[in-house]
Amino acid sequence: MVDNNIFLSPTSVLDMSEGGAYVHNLFAGKITNRPEPGRKTPFHPPHSTTVAGLVITTGGDNRFYNNVFIGNGQIPTTAERGNLKELRWISSHGLWGYDGREFPIFAAGNVYLHGAQPSAQETNALVLPAVNPAPRLVEQNGQWFLHLTVGDWAQQAQTGLVTTERLGKARVPAAAYENPDGTPLRVDRDYFGRRRDPKRPAPGPVERRAVGELQLRVW
Repeated sequence: MVDNNIFLSPTSVLDMSEGGAYVHNLFAGKITNRPEPGRKTPFHPPHSTTVAGLVITTGGDNRFYNNVFIGNGQIPTTAERGNLKELRWISSHGLWGYDGREFPIFAAGNVYLHGAQPSAQETNALVLPAVNPAPRLVEQNGQWFLHLTVGDWAQQAQTGLVTTERLGKARVPAAAYENPDGTPLRVDRDYFGRRRDPKRPAPGPVERRAVGELQLRVW
């Protein structure tokens, strides 16, 4: 479970796995993924270190809910994307890089800005290629602030509360996404610990829908 994070590096995620859940994050960099059929990886029963089995990683079976993806202003052509079924590293602003992997991903409530593009498997994505929120870090007196321009996309996103029930179970271990103590999970607080709207939470790590310049102290 990867939730309520602010990813500003050129590469946000380097993924050679399956079964991850990415919820209410801000991705300003690329997501790079690759299968690993050349070796077997151990997996475990829920809440245990016992080895349940070994399996190769073919890619996919991830969950992406209520995230904000920011591209570089360019939408890649079909030729630039290449053969998405090839065994290679594929880097994408957004989730289109998973479209050729063996197992589907599950995605909903995401916002794609400034050229970032969704997976073909997502049906309710909000895609605004001309909108650039211009994220930037600014240091002031030893503190770091994230500046971001928020448009009405925060109000338009078709989000929903993310829970254990909604996330389902990861394919390989047949394990639910739970709290460490085995209780059901609810991603109902934001980056700062504030309560989210239980019916329609704001996309990204911060529970805010006001339009305008957003300034957040992040360090």
